[in-house]
Amino acid sequence: MSARSPHSLSGKVQRGAAVVIALLVVALVAGIASAAVADFAIALDGTTGRRDQAQARQLARAAIDWGRNVLAEDARTTDVDHASEPWAVKVPATPVEDGEVGGEIRDCSGRFNLNSLVRNGIADEAALAHFIALLQALGLPAELARQQADILADWLDADDLARSPESAESAWYAAQEGRRLPWGSPMLDPGELAMVRGFTPEVLSHLQPLVAALPAPSAVNVNTAPPEVLMAMIPGLGPEAAQLLIAERNRAWFKDVADFAARLPALERQPDFSRLSTSSRYFMAIVRARYGVSTVRMEALLDRERRWPDILWLRQS
Repeated sequence: MSARSPHSLSGKVQRGAAVVIALLVVALVAGIASAAVADFAIALDGTTGRRDQAQARQLARAAIDWGRNVLAEDARTTDVDHASEPWAVKVPATPVEDGEVGGEIRDCSGRFNLNSLVRNGIADEAALAHFIALLQALGLPAELARQQADILADWLDADDLARSPESAESAWYAAQEGRRLPWGSPMLDPGELAMVRGFTPEVLSHLQPLVAALPAPSAVNVNTAPPEVLMAMIPGLGPEAAQLLIAERNRAWFKDVADFAARLPALERQPDFSRLSTSSRYFMAIVRARYGVSTVRMEALLDRERRWPDILWLRQS
């Protein structure tokens, strides 16, 4: 057998090395190509997501304006607002091209306005009495209800003087973690109650569906108020009588405050009818819109002081 030439062995080694290098280069190029494709896919998904997000926002915003139009038409045809009107009908998720949209309009004037507790920077004692009654309707003892009403009034009023030893002003809040301070001005959202001393999650869970944070003192619409709010606004009205009033308005809504007064049970004290109404000024439009891969929830507080409702604030999540 002839011996192998050193040159032939060297050539085979070099060819083998070249094959290995070629395979590594192919693997590297494939890896780079794969990464580039993945980056492109991510960029494309991001572009698609942004496009769908923008479209979902447009759908939601259009639905808010549609709700404003419904409220404007309602104001044109009647001065009375009640839960049997078209604006009160919830719109289920309705398919649109590549998505869906739905929502509802809630009457905020049927709720207790937290900002009514203070007028011109000073506590409104009559409104405080109504708020105390509302807290009692939720099961709070009378003394605790009074304390919480004082605490909230101190949070909203313009001075720095505590209404009672159990209340709180800037010194108490400054000592707490986060150094939050009393608002000293109207609330924008009932969720701000979570910052106020003593308003525990349990109290808030029962209270928030009954209250609103409206920019001006406003009358309560007795056609849409929950029973607890009716009990708060009408001294001496018990739970059973409140439920009977709601059954009455479901049968035939109250045409005006005089009609409401005529259907009240016998009371020891007459309510302050100037704080009651059968029409509404403030509404909350809540819309959920989906387009493609994106979903948007939009809320708008509407003021129908004029026929075409103004948007006081709008938020998106």
